[in-house]
Amino acid sequence: MRNQALSLWTILKFLAFGYAASYDNFAFPIDQSLAHNYTRLAEIEKHCRSIISSASELEYDDIDATKLRNELSFFNGDWEQDSHRAPLMPFDDSDIPYASSFTNPWKVVSFEVQNVSSGVPNQPKNTVSISGVLSIGITRNSTVISEHEPGLKFHKWPGMSAFRIDFEGLYLETKGEHLLCMLGDSTFPFKKVPTRFTEENMTLYFSARDTLYNEEPVILPHDKIMLNLRYPKVVSLVSNNINGEMTSLNKIDEFEYFDKVHITSESGIILEHHISTSEGSVLQSFDQNPLKDAILEDGVNKFNNSELCRILKYFEHDEYKVMPNLKLGGQNLFQDTVGPFILANEILLVDRNNENLRVIMHNINCEEAEVSGVLRMYPATIEPHVAARRTGISTLTLSVKGTWNSSSGLLSMTGCLGPTLVECNSGVLLYFPKYFSSKQRSVVSGSIFSLNNATKAFLPVFIGLEMLSPGLHNGGWYCNMYLSYNYSKSELANGLKERIQEPKLMTLFRKTVFQYPTLADLKIETFTSLQTYVLVEVLSSGPVFRSNDSRFNEVSNCHVFNISLNLIFIEDPNKVDEESYRHVSKLYLEGVYDQQVGKMYLIACRKVDFDHVDLERGLDCLIEVTIEYSPLNTRWLINPTAKITITSQRNENDTYNFNSIRLKTFMIPDKHHEQNVIFRNIFEGYFRVFLLLMCIALILNQIKNMKKSLEPVAYISLLALALWIVGYGITLIYSEEILIKSSETERYRKQPYDLQNYKRYLNNLDYIARFLVLISMFLMVMISQMVLKARKALDEQRKPTPSEKKLLLVCLVAYLCDFLIGFSSKVGIHLYVDKVNLTKDDYMNIIMQMFLDSVRDLQEWSVVAKVIALLVWKHRLSGLGLESFLIGLWIPSLIRIPYVAFRDPVSYPFFN
Repeated sequence: MRNQALSLWTILKFLAFGYAASYDNFAFPIDQSLAHNYTRLAEIEKHCRSIISSASELEYDDIDATKLRNELSFFNGDWEQDSHRAPLMPFDDSDIPYASSFTNPWKVVSFEVQNVSSGVPNQPKNTVSISGVLSIGITRNSTVISEHEPGLKFHKWPGMSAFRIDFEGLYLETKGEHLLCMLGDSTFPFKKVPTRFTEENMTLYFSARDTLYNEEPVILPHDKIMLNLRYPKVVSLVSNNINGEMTSLNKIDEFEYFDKVHITSESGIILEHHISTSEGSVLQSFDQNPLKDAILEDGVNKFNNSELCRILKYFEHDEYKVMPNLKLGGQNLFQDTVGPFILANEILLVDRNNENLRVIMHNINCEEAEVSGVLRMYPATIEPHVAARRTGISTLTLSVKGTWNSSSGLLSMTGCLGPTLVECNSGVLLYFPKYFSSKQRSVVSGSIFSLNNATKAFLPVFIGLEMLSPGLHNGGWYCNMYLSYNYSKSELANGLKERIQEPKLMTLFRKTVFQYPTLADLKIETFTSLQTYVLVEVLSSGPVFRSNDSRFNEVSNCHVFNISLNLIFIEDPNKVDEESYRHVSKLYLEGVYDQQVGKMYLIACRKVDFDHVDLERGLDCLIEVTIEYSPLNTRWLINPTAKITITSQRNENDTYNFNSIRLKTFMIPDKHHEQNVIFRNIFEGYFRVFLLLMCIALILNQIKNMKKSLEPVAYISLLALALWIVGYGITLIYSEEILIKSSETERYRKQPYDLQNYKRYLNNLDYIARFLVLISMFLMVMISQMVLKARKALDEQRKPTPSEKKLLLVCLVAYLCDFLIGFSSKVGIHLYVDKVNLTKDDYMNIIMQMFLDSVRDLQEWSVVAKVIALLVWKHRLSGLGLESFLIGLWIPSLIRIPYVAFRDPVSYPFFN
């Protein structure tokens, strides 16, 4: 179930990215080479009379059609309706039946100018004729509304509704704004019902809708749509947004009527080319600084202006996490604001610890020490690159502008909230920490807080661009230049090491016999159960961040060294059969690694729900963790695993105390895995030859002794000899492995790995083993002839000859018992463990498979026949070493069986 869920989310992310790559922010591709025939100018002049009357004089010679087309187009803005009495379009939310109640789908709108013309006949004075396409829709985790069928103006499938409206109208200017007034036409997106305003009829519509992804709507002329868009002439911090309204010209009781639609978007293109500085100086410093203590502990990077601009653009599309404000006294559930942001529409509620919130800083403009941009809050379920493409202005956006102080290392900005941009009472501070630690894992940290003159004060919001492994981010250039690690828990980790270290004799044994992983091999990426996935990633060792293994190995010359890691648990959301590790789902680890014993001694920090007397920057750091790795030089036989122990050091009655956690992982990744498999194959090739040579030596020695007296020879079991000959004969015919079956799983065998250089070598060992089997079969035939000859001699002397009927009957009973036990166990596993209902055919398949397996392993039953013969004819087998012969042939099996039972199956590690 978990793997299916992961696969589903991977597909959804890929599709969202694929759409973006294909259409890049526009819903319906347009052929801009087409001219437009303006046929509705009379209607437009009638409905836009009040706007046209306020138009300023236009200099037509100064109008650049291309520039105007670019400046008037916008993409991925927001839209809302006044009410839900007459919705603009339907939306099918069956794509995610159990979608989070914390968030809603996004309402996205884009407008692209298609044609600009100033020479249209009968065009009103001081106006320019404009045509364009408005693409408006509702979607999840994507800003792109892709066209399902060419020429279709409305389409809908689960999780996506898109509506295309073709507009034509007039462009004009007033003293403070650029204006568009347009009329449009499209397909009406609802099926014809008596009325669509009452709840009863809306229910009727949705219950009757087509189950196909795109139901065929009733094609109705829908040309009474009016669009007004207002663009600022001068862009500043408080006036950098596009506002618009789309209204229906139908009467309120008509079927095609819809409630007024409000449209907002940033004027990003205009801002990029015309940054206004007319609004006065930006605040140089803030009286209150909620980050004082953190800055003292983390240190700050003091970039020059060019470095700052480069780094801000580098991190522009990365997400900031919103830290919980522990001073609220508990979890942040049911609040309707987070700092200055007002939750509505897209984000309905805040979950535990603000885990469903993210902030991104985008549309960044940076010139010298002046910085402007937009801080946008969005649900954590949305990919950051998708959120970065949005341009809508809402109560979840903060337009910011400020100044970088290179001497203090602080970027101080003023923020204006929402579509009106009149509430500029927020201060924003950002700094770039110089040190990472177990309590600080962000490359950019900051705070959004209320300014002294704010009419509506709010508690500070702390944000951080958390990067668990900065050394692996884009080559690690940033951490190599600007970051180092501050080990603050080394003393505690060394104390843990001294307290739980094994006895000196055991430590000496480990150091002498075993070898353990180096720093480059410490990563864990596997499951601890079918419902729990664990990731352990090395962040740094000593002062060096993990950016490449060569530099990492330079640090690993010593046997004990400082190390920092991240430990993350990912659990099946439907997990019910096991203990949950949600309370330790992400741990920041720091301590020491003793490579001589393959064990890490670590102190961990975790995020918690509310304030506590002994928290460290909101983190519980009273946690001890040990991670123990299996030896390297046994991995050819036993798959590499790790043991993880997590223990709280708090008292039992403490709020943050938890029971100790002890886990053993499944197979972990090992870069030498294929070499270990090849070594095992070579070892087993030699082992087969050794065991067969041992058998042949025992057989030859017995043949030599049997020639001295034939009478005891008659009591050697022909059944055992026949099982040996027939069993190995079948093995040779069907090309099965000799004596020791391969431990490679079916999936592993189908995957190519670097065995070519050793293939001939392994084939030669296999040929030798098969040749030795033939020799042993030939020798067994010789013994069979001697047994028959001895029995014939006893018969001629009228002495009783041994009968194998009783022996055959006992062997058959033993075989049936073994078969029934095996059959019952397999059926039991299917019925009670896998919860699978078996049909008659399934039972027959199990029986046939077990029968075929037993036929191919007939030689194994020769040992059973020998043991039974030894018990039945024991008084007859004295002398000539026949008893030792039968026991001796059992010795190779006694050597082989423990090895086969001890080794692990060969497979690939579990990867995410």
